[in-house]
Amino acid sequence: MKSARRGGLWLGVVLVLALGMYLHDPPWAGGITSGLRTWEEDPPGTRFRWTTGRASFFVPSNATTMTLPMRAVFPGVNGGPTIVRVSVDGRRLADVQLANPDLWVRTSLPLPRPTGRRYRRVDLQVSRVVGFPLLGVETGVVVTDR
Repeated sequence: MKSARRGGLWLGVVLVLALGMYLHDPPWAGGITSGLRTWEEDPPGTRFRWTTGRASFFVPSNATTMTLPMRAVFPGVNGGPTIVRVSVDGRRLADVQLANPDLWVRTSLPLPRPTGRRYRRVDLQVSRVVGFPLLGVETGVVVTDR
């Protein structure tokens, strides 16, 4: 009887460890976003999503650079630039200034060395938001290179 209990206990431990490893690096993480609205398209046909004051998305871990298109439709405080702080996996990568509300800024950013995970989290923190829906900046389709 003790042998059967031990076997069941070990099986339970192995299953819990396997589940923990799976959830630590889930394969579906690449499709998760936060603080980003649904995709829209402007009149020339550029696809974009509005951010709120903070937004997150995931890119493949083996990417070495990321091109991040952004546009601040509304000017910053006192007509100054809107600043977007970009962080990867919780580490500050760059502050991008969006000075002209009419222009898309395509910033190419080098990414830190690959991690053992499938994806890494990219966080955007916008210096100002506008209105009740808390509109931050428009972000286009992110392109990564390996």
